[in-house]
Amino acid sequence: MSIGIKDVVAITGSPGLYQILKADDKAIVIESMDNKKRRQLVKGNMMVTKLVDVSIYTEDDSEPLVNVLTAVKEKYGSDLPVSKKSSNDELMDFLREVLPTLDDEKVYPSNVKKLISWYKILEEFEVDLTIEEEEEEASSEEKTEEKKEEKPKAEKKEKKPAAKKTKKKKD
Repeated sequence: MSIGIKDVVAITGSPGLYQILKADDKAIVIESMDNKKRRQLVKGNMMVTKLVDVSIYTEDDSEPLVNVLTAVKEKYGSDLPVSKKSSNDELMDFLREVLPTLDDEKVYPSNVKKLISWYKILEEFEVDLTIEEEEEEASSEEKTEEKKEEKPKAEKKEKKPAAKKTKKKKD
């Protein structure tokens, strides 16, 4: 079973990445993407972030992390020229090679270290980095149109005025 990037999350304060196994309006069940395969229920105090929602600051605005990961994959494959133990200058130079418009003031070497560790996990689990945005947008637009067509406005029923209560006079 292939894992899609939309189903991968990071938890603030926890190392590594997690795969969403089940998500509904009541709970989210995740599994660690490591050899232990620990499953857990996401609690209300946990900060969970989908990788598709993460971006890296650039001089203009920001670049989605998925695009940066794809650029790293195209340029280096699974043989990265740096590791988490590389010097800060080497880490920043590595990221500038794949993202030339990188904002040096807002992106730190610790961010690059996290990107490298995430990239290695995604490579190990052969996560599909493609996002099918166009299909989703089209299908959501179609659903919206269908709902408009299916539900004609209900006719308002006339409300009858409430009957007045009469008070009995005391003798």
